[in-house]
Amino acid sequence: MFQISLPNIIVAYLVAILAIVFGLWIASDWVRKRRDRRNRRFRLVCNICGWPYQDKSRDPIPPCPQCGALNERTALRDL
Repeated sequence: MFQISLPNIIVAYLVAILAIVFGLWIASDWVRKRRDRRNRRFRLVCNICGWPYQDKSRDPIPPCPQCGALNERTALRDL
């Protein structure tokens, strides 16, 4: 058998824990971005009144619930 000192064991455990935490952080960030991209497909902003709303219908030109103006589906950009 080989011998390992106590400080080496502690360092190995800390590195393993940090790797797990970093992996969970990356995975949760990926899931959050994926969910935001999926939800962004249904978000619209009215061209006339500027009202933000969600429309999950398949209508290519949905009406605004605030003013009734017809809006085309365009990709929303992040600021």
